[in-house]
Amino acid sequence: MKECVFAVHSGMYEDPFYASGTYEESEDFIKYMWREKHSEKEQVSDFSLMLDKKTRVCSVTRNGDINSIMNFDPENETRGALNTVYGVIDVKIRTEYVNVPNALADGIEISYVIDAGSTEPVKNTFLIKRLLQSP
Repeated sequence: MKECVFAVHSGMYEDPFYASGTYEESEDFIKYMWREKHSEKEQVSDFSLMLDKKTRVCSVTRNGDINSIMNFDPENETRGALNTVYGVIDVKIRTEYVNVPNALADGIEISYVIDAGSTEPVKNTFLIKRLLQSP
């Protein structure tokens, strides 16, 4: 694993943020690990993202205020769970696309819709780029 800085863009936050972490890459997969903390009230969350380059299936694990494992599969709807202070929330995940870094896209980009059943589905696009130098 090599250390790096990531730029993280998510529709869940107004501005992108930067996070230190590690990455590992082979012919078959990309693995990113980083930490996030957005406010003083929030505890640090540890994230792990594993992307299968051939299938474009991406698994994201979060441990912190919210614990979750979500799988993003462009070919199939998946199920996930968010373990929060309010209890476990089961969700359906419809992945619209997963972009793998290449000459045209410099990060991992996931567009998806999460449906918890009790509220309107939430659409989000998540982009994480490995920076060559610190911002």
